[in-house]
Amino acid sequence: MIDSLDHIQLAMPPGEEEMARSFFCGILGMTENEKPEPLASRGGCWFRSGSVIVHIGVETNFAPQRKAHPAFCVPDLERLADDLKKKQFAVEWDNALSDRKRFYTSDPFGNRIEFIQSGDGFGDRS
Repeated sequence: MIDSLDHIQLAMPPGEEEMARSFFCGILGMTENEKPEPLASRGGCWFRSGSVIVHIGVETNFAPQRKAHPAFCVPDLERLADDLKKKQFAVEWDNALSDRKRFYTSDPFGNRIEFIQSGDGFGDRS
């Protein structure tokens, strides 16, 4: 029944759009997409990299997602891990699945994010 994933949405506290831009554009290299009205007046940001779309929505009583998470495939996992560490983001390597190279970090709001080496993703293998 489902043939694709359109986007994922993460939450952030009100007024933190610049912090979201710094992380998703500045570190992850995504491009910000303009939100259409009337959604723009709600705050938050939309980002895109190729077919990957991330919406960051404002949540008044924000609580970070520490278990639920998106998983992004990247071509140079080691470089991204180094870039995140340089920017003071924790990088937690996960070796539970020996045939998949991956790690977890958190966005500036504490939401968990997984990064997987391109080719090692769960969608890349049967």
